[in-house]
Amino acid sequence: MSKKYRVGIVGCGGMGRSHAKAYDNNPATEVVAVADVYQESAEKLASEHSVSAIYTDYNQMFEKEDLDILSVPTWQGVRAEITVAAANSGIKGILGEKPMSASLGQANDMVEACEKNGTKLAIGHQGRFSPTTNEIRRLVADGAIGQPTMLYHRAKTNAGLLNTGTHAIDGWRYMLSDPETLWVIGQTSRFSDRWERRSACEDLCMGLVCFEGGTRAVYEGDLPEPKIPMPSIYGTEGQIKVSSGGVIQAGTILLLNQKESDWQEIEPAPVETNQVQELIDWMEGKVDEHRSSGRQARYTIEIMMAIYESLRINNVVNMPLETRESPLDLMIEDGTLVVTKEGRYDIRKPFPEEKK
Repeated sequence: MSKKYRVGIVGCGGMGRSHAKAYDNNPATEVVAVADVYQESAEKLASEHSVSAIYTDYNQMFEKEDLDILSVPTWQGVRAEITVAAANSGIKGILGEKPMSASLGQANDMVEACEKNGTKLAIGHQGRFSPTTNEIRRLVADGAIGQPTMLYHRAKTNAGLLNTGTHAIDGWRYMLSDPETLWVIGQTSRFSDRWERRSACEDLCMGLVCFEGGTRAVYEGDLPEPKIPMPSIYGTEGQIKVSSGGVIQAGTILLLNQKESDWQEIEPAPVETNQVQELIDWMEGKVDEHRSSGRQARYTIEIMMAIYESLRINNVVNMPLETRESPLDLMIEDGTLVVTKEGRYDIRKPFPEEKK
């Protein structure tokens, strides 16, 4: 009989339930303990998945439960300290949510602690398991559009860079076979006291990213209309777009290149694994690295922080980025970004005063 992995979950909200379902659907995993600062949230998740061990202190859970795998579907601001503590406690597999962290320094600490302790760290960029994205990655690698030149993403409104930018930017890197980043330039505006899952959030944002080979990628967040419809990716010999309007969602891929006179429809092949199974395979040595490893997710955090850093230094940011703290937080603290529209609010979960 194959090993049954003992799983713990820290963070029992909506994403915690999603993780619990994924483990229930894998015969090699069993959720044996849950933890949340709100006991009622932990109790609710535990009752839904027949888990008897409930904690409000994750360190106590690490000490008592002999866990093999930990999920950390918390808000980004606390994910690093939980991950570091889990790695130091001896847990050998960790699946975190995105964004990986709230700063580059936190991401670095997570990767360092896991590498030091032999812990396999993966981050839930589920787009890397999308059939659509994987087919685009294959087409680009095979030269179907020549040398990639431009990618573009306009985020959904009222979302924030850390919220949706993490999907877009990680998706860019994956479609390009995870290149290094050369430089980033960006612009950010924060005139309201806007937050996202208790991390400071910008009101407007744009970034231009240059990857190795010269490929550019443009990110727009909450910029004024009009929208510009653009394919998912341009190249020197063609372009690719998706019929559903995005690369993470399943959809028919449309390819235009010099070999055909019109758009070709390409149906993506299925992906025969998922985040949980690939983490297990990585832990067992069956794959060299999880496609959404902490090492790869760290690049996404670095690029997002570089967009903020570009405004802070009023210049292009040549990579690698050295600033550990969130440049957005630094600019708020030093008065570079001044709130002119009073009233603190969180776009994901209201602050207590918002509920009055």
